[in-house]
Amino acid sequence: MLGNQLARNGIRVLIVDKNPGPSVQTKALGVQARTLEIYAHLGIAQRAVQLGARGTGANIWVEGRRAARVPFGDIGEGLSPYPFLLILGQDDNERLLGELLRSRGVGVQWNTELTGLAQSAEHVSAMMQTGQGWKAAIEARWVAGCDGAHSAVRQLSGIPFLGAPYEHVFFIADTRMSGPMVPNEINVYVWRGGFHLLFPMRGSDHWRVVGIVPRDLREREDLDVDAVLPSVRNEVGPLFSFHACSWFSTYHIHHRRAERFRDGRCFLLGDAAHIHSPVGAQGMNTGLQDAYNLGWKLALVISGRAGEELLDSFALERVPVAERLLQTTDRAFSLVVSDRWLAGVVRARVLAKVVGFAMRLGWVRALAFRTISQIGIRYRTSPLSETMPDLDDGAPRAGDRFPWLRLRLSADGRAEDFFTRLDDTRFNLIVIGQPVPADLPDLNGLLVTHHVPEDPVNDAELRRAGVPKPSFYLLRPDCHIGLAGGRLDISTLARYVAERLKLRS
Repeated sequence: MLGNQLARNGIRVLIVDKNPGPSVQTKALGVQARTLEIYAHLGIAQRAVQLGARGTGANIWVEGRRAARVPFGDIGEGLSPYPFLLILGQDDNERLLGELLRSRGVGVQWNTELTGLAQSAEHVSAMMQTGQGWKAAIEARWVAGCDGAHSAVRQLSGIPFLGAPYEHVFFIADTRMSGPMVPNEINVYVWRGGFHLLFPMRGSDHWRVVGIVPRDLREREDLDVDAVLPSVRNEVGPLFSFHACSWFSTYHIHHRRAERFRDGRCFLLGDAAHIHSPVGAQGMNTGLQDAYNLGWKLALVISGRAGEELLDSFALERVPVAERLLQTTDRAFSLVVSDRWLAGVVRARVLAKVVGFAMRLGWVRALAFRTISQIGIRYRTSPLSETMPDLDDGAPRAGDRFPWLRLRLSADGRAEDFFTRLDDTRFNLIVIGQPVPADLPDLNGLLVTHHVPEDPVNDAELRRAGVPKPSFYLLRPDCHIGLAGGRLDISTLARYVAERLKLRS
């Protein structure tokens, strides 16, 4: 993702990876709406949706009986052009992004390991070693560690990875099996002693199974799928039938965060910066958003259009996101895996009923979608965020993702997805309920201006999203609001660009 964002802005990148090639394991499965919105700007959202499957719901089973169903479907209708959870393996996501990267003339140097880093005031010297033992050194202006939980960039930069593993041992398996599971939906089996998660995958009777290894098996070093099958069969019930397993692994889940996300000219993103439980399918998506956040800032700095101070906002914005994610997933996961008697009772007797009832409420579904889909992530306390005092209370504020709207923007009178008009390689100025000043600067080609015309359909859509008239919104390239206010004043815009964005004229 970071390579694509930089390459499409004309920045030279080199990507090295010590693995022999792209991942062939599905690993992460859930693609959230915010990620699909980013994919749309890259031109790969439609392909992703075609490759994957919409998660229409989750079924909670207790002691062999379906106790509740949580509807997903188009749970975020009106909030995003992608109001659903897409089930698409990490390998497919990596392939889509890799193909796009190669179309931009950038490849990945496989079998190449980072072995050393040395920083100076102007560049970083990176020492590499290939699988054949060849060694080389390159100089780069910046280094981004997108290299996972065992990040070499983090270790070579001396950044502590704070946190700990959970005590339980978990297993994961890609299987073919049949049973009472609701097809094409997530099936969650809970009981007092643990849980099993069954995720539908492409193909008939193809399921990803995740669960806790039974206590009496946790010390075994030769653990395989046959050893854990009895526990799965016991919870799924007598109709369960196992056919085959193509991948099985055991692992510990950690909750950790890098002490800092930057060391001079080196940055940490994704699992290199933060790892947590898989609750809510947030990990892969959070890493992609890390890259989307940093990409436009690095592009502006490297091209000389902005001062290096702009890069300070990366950690200031993304560290709080990682902290909140760690806190929420830790609390949820602790309940799911706790061995305490009360937690077991809650899992088996209370959880399904509470979740099932709550998801019948529209406001709960909307809140859940905003949270899980990541469209609710905001940077209101960022130094790049400024809300003018004349903006109505309750309106979208600086730092928020600009709301999704369907507006009439052309003479034919058809409402269209406004997101398709936004250029995520530049800043977008949206002017509502007032004329666009004639002498508006274009920020050396970095500014695109959109005027929302007066129209009853537009008025209704703006009211739905809480966008007042008059108002204006200056969107950053990542479509988060940088500057928001009522009446547009050119001097205010110029001051914001110079003082907050550090853009150079």
